[in-house]
Amino acid sequence: MAISPDFSSTRHAPWPATHFLPLRYNTIDTSLVHISEFDPLLRIENLYQSLGINGQAHKSMIFDIQHPTGFSMTTLPYPLYFKKMTDLKIYDVTPTYTDLNFTYTFLNAFAFQATHAQKIRQVNFAVHLDAASDKGYFIHQEVNRLSLDATLRYETPKKIYGFLLAYIFNHGKFSENGGLQYSPDFTDRDPRHDSTITYDLTSFPVMFSNGSSKINTHAFQITNYLNIKDKKGHYFVTVSHTLDFNFLSSHFFDYDLNNLFYVNRYYISTDTTNDSVQYYSIANTLQLSNFSPTDTIGDQSYFFRIAGGLRHEYVNSVSPRMQDNSLCLFARTNIRLFKVWDIYGLFSYNLFKYTQNDALAHAGFRFTINRKQGHYIGLEATFSRRSPDYIFSNYLGNNNFWEYDWRKQNFFKASAYWTIFNYKASFNFINAGRYVYLNNNFEPVQLEKPFQVIQLMLYAPVRTKYFCLDAQLALQHATNKTIAVPLFAGKLGALYTTRIFKKRLRFQVGVDLFYNTKYYSDGYDPILHQFYAQQYIITGNYLYLNAHLAIRVKRISFFVRGGNLIAGLFSFRYITTPGYPMQGRNFEVGVNWKFYD
Repeated sequence: MAISPDFSSTRHAPWPATHFLPLRYNTIDTSLVHISEFDPLLRIENLYQSLGINGQAHKSMIFDIQHPTGFSMTTLPYPLYFKKMTDLKIYDVTPTYTDLNFTYTFLNAFAFQATHAQKIRQVNFAVHLDAASDKGYFIHQEVNRLSLDATLRYETPKKIYGFLLAYIFNHGKFSENGGLQYSPDFTDRDPRHDSTITYDLTSFPVMFSNGSSKINTHAFQITNYLNIKDKKGHYFVTVSHTLDFNFLSSHFFDYDLNNLFYVNRYYISTDTTNDSVQYYSIANTLQLSNFSPTDTIGDQSYFFRIAGGLRHEYVNSVSPRMQDNSLCLFARTNIRLFKVWDIYGLFSYNLFKYTQNDALAHAGFRFTINRKQGHYIGLEATFSRRSPDYIFSNYLGNNNFWEYDWRKQNFFKASAYWTIFNYKASFNFINAGRYVYLNNNFEPVQLEKPFQVIQLMLYAPVRTKYFCLDAQLALQHATNKTIAVPLFAGKLGALYTTRIFKKRLRFQVGVDLFYNTKYYSDGYDPILHQFYAQQYIITGNYLYLNAHLAIRVKRISFFVRGGNLIAGLFSFRYITTPGYPMQGRNFEVGVNWKFYD
C-alpha cells in the first residue's frame, strides 16, 4: 500500500445519536494552530471556571439552558472531560487515520490522547482514548482520569440495512481537598516582598486532607435501521430502533469530619462520610423518518425531512432509591426552500411520573447568503419546561438530606446570529422561571421570580498566510445577582507560522490571553459534585498570559508551552473558583504524531 501525503484530509461529523440529523462532515484540522491546546480548557472557544488543574471540575462562565430531554439524575461538572454520546464523532476515512498526543508538565502531570479510525469494506470504526494524571500543587489535590470511547458503523452494500454502535467509559479518581481554608493567605501576598514562585504550596491549609471521590460512567447505544425501498431502488422511508443504556456510580468518602465544610450536620455518621449516587437507565426509541442516519447534508434547492416517534425510558436508582418509567413523544423537521431558506424544528413531550409534562420546543430558520463561504444569518427560539435534576428533589447523604416537590422550571431562549467562514456573532436573550440551584448552605432552592440574561458573543478566527488570530469574546448581564456571570469574559490567541530549513520544517510561535471581569463566581461542593451560588468571594480581574513554541517535521509536531507566565509579578489573584487557585507559572512539553496510510 502506497504511503499517502503528509496531510491527507480526513473528515468527521457529530455522531448520529438518538435524535439523528443528516451528517455534516468537516475536515480535521491538521495545522499547528491548536497543537498546544492539549487540555480542552485551554481552547480559545472555551470560557470556563475550574479548580485549577487538568482534569478537575469546571463550569462554563456562559449561562445557558441547554439540557437533554428525558430523566436526569445529576449533571456532572466535567463537561469537557467526561464524554457523552453527543460528543462522539463519526469518521470518513480511506482507509485509516491515527493521531497520538503526549504532554508532560514538569514535575507533576502528564496527558495522553490517542485516536484511531479505520474502514474495512462496509465497516467503519473508531477508538479514542484520553488519559491524564496530575499530582496538583496543594495538599491532597491529585487527579487521575480516563475516558475511552469506541464507535462502529455498518451498512449493507445496497444501503438497505445498517447499524450504529457506540460505547463510552468515563473514570475519575479525585483527591478532594475542598479548596483553601482561607484564600486571602494566598491571594493577598505582596509581590514586592514575596517570591514570585512559592515552592512549598503545601504550607497553605485546605478544607479536606482525606476526602476523595471516585466516579464511573458507562454509556452504550445501538441503532438498527432499515431503509425501505421498492424493487427499483427508490427510497421511501427509514424505520429505526435505538437502545440506550446509561450507568453512573459516584462516591465521596472522608473519615475526618472535623472542619467547617460539614457545618456539624450529620444524618448518618459523625465519623465517616460515604455519600454515593448510583443508578442506571434503559431507553428504547422507535422512530420513522424520511432520511437515514448516514445521510449527509446536500446542496439541493428543496427538501423536506421529517422524523417522529416515541421513546420509553426506565430508571432504577440505588442511591437515592427510586424507580421510574416515562414515555416521550417527539417530532422534528428540516426544510429547505428556494435553495436559501432553511427551516428546522423539534418538539418533545414527556408522560408519566417524575418527568410528566416536561416539554421542549425548538424552532429556527436560516437565510443563506453564500453557502461556500458559510455566510448565513439566522434566528432560533427554544422553550423548555423541565424537572430539576432528581438529586435536587430527593437526596440522602451523610451531610445532606431533603425531599422537595419542585414546580417545573421554565426556560425561553431567543438567538440571532451571523456567520461567515468560521466567524460567528450572536445575540441571546434568556428568560428563566422557577430556576432551581444550590445555595451557599449546599441546599437546593427555587427562585420564585423569573430572571433574564442577555448575551453578546463573538468568535473570530482570523487566518492569513503566516499570521493567525483567534478571539472568543462574551458580554453578559443577569437581572438576578444569584446568577453568577461575569460582565465580560474573553480569550485571545495570536500566533505566527512560517517554514524554515528549505521549507522542510514548520515553525510556530504564539501567545494567548484570558481575562474576565470581577464577579461572585460559583463555589464548588465536592460532596455533591455541584457548583453552588455564593456572594462572599469575588474572583476575576486577572490576566492569564500563556506562550508556546511549536515545530513540525512531516507528520510529527513538538511544542513547549509556558502557562500563567506573569503569575506573582503583579498579584496572586489567579483564582476562577473560590478557594481553588489556578496553576502558577508552569511549563509543558508535548509531541503529536499523525499517521495517514
